[in-house]
Amino acid sequence: MSGSPEHEIGIVNYPGAQVACILGLTDLFGIASTIALDQRQLGQTALRVTHWKPVDSFDANLSCVYDSAPHGSPRPRTLIIPPTMVDPDDPEVPAGVVSWVRNLHAAGATLVSLCSGTFILAETGLVDRLSVATHQICAEALARRFPKVVVDTNRRVIDHGNIITAGGFLSWVDLCLFLVERLLGRAIRARTARFALDDPAASEARYFTGFAPPQTHGDRAVLKAQEWAHMRDGTGVSLAALATVAGLERRTLLRRFASATGMTPIEYCRRVRIARARELLEGGETSQKQIAESLGYKDVASFARAFRNAVGSAPGDYRKRFGRKGLSPADFSAQDASRQKQLIEDRALPG
Repeated sequence: MSGSPEHEIGIVNYPGAQVACILGLTDLFGIASTIALDQRQLGQTALRVTHWKPVDSFDANLSCVYDSAPHGSPRPRTLIIPPTMVDPDDPEVPAGVVSWVRNLHAAGATLVSLCSGTFILAETGLVDRLSVATHQICAEALARRFPKVVVDTNRRVIDHGNIITAGGFLSWVDLCLFLVERLLGRAIRARTARFALDDPAASEARYFTGFAPPQTHGDRAVLKAQEWAHMRDGTGVSLAALATVAGLERRTLLRRFASATGMTPIEYCRRVRIARARELLEGGETSQKQIAESLGYKDVASFARAFRNAVGSAPGDYRKRFGRKGLSPADFSAQDASRQKQLIEDRALPG
């Protein structure tokens, strides 16, 4: 498919879908299209983005409400199901959307789900006995509601060819770049990442809020240790275990890890835990006690103290400032601008 002049990507705008995700995907795909167009010097777009909305929750005939390159009849070849902002840990699934998604796949479309969007995909029955990626806050409910589905929260993107799933509240960034490479090639993906991200290497790893771990250092053993730490949210990770995963002696791992990342393994895991805590505070209603327990803190006070020292605000204040639940579409731009300011402040911190 790489190098094709146009590939239509549809995004399902169902009731409660995350507006920031829909708009962010549209913008990033637009950037990739512009870059591809400039490189090929052709008078046509590389990617066509359409948005599809149901008339009501039982309507199996969704309407195209946005088209980035209107001509002819829109027909998505790739269909993205974004996460929901309504009860993201156990959402309602619109029956009409499920039928429409299933029919589109039967006609040849590749299906892609993001975070809690996996509930809609699972309802189609198309991922029975397949592994799927999703956000950790969704995993338990997803496994309970769909016991035939294999839920995997350790991988950001799982590719089954014509069905792709991505986990994590901000996984749409990873997913967009993944699709850009698949459809337009690695060079376009790299240029898109450089344009959109100040640290494009961060998108190669498990993405966490406010933490862009160095990954272009070229030390494969250290990369294995980093990934292993990320898979465990930086919790319960010993130096001995990291050394075993990396295939290095402990002293050698310490030296190479510090050289590659600028951090000791302990500091690295601490930053992973804090970043995971921020993701949980932003993306759901997980209590501070549950977050503290899941990340290995002995109590809420210890967690709050570590979080305040690292981020500069208490967990409760951070959730009020950046939590997505209850935001209206009009709130997103102001909230995201505030979050971007926080990210800039994070990257100015030493270490």
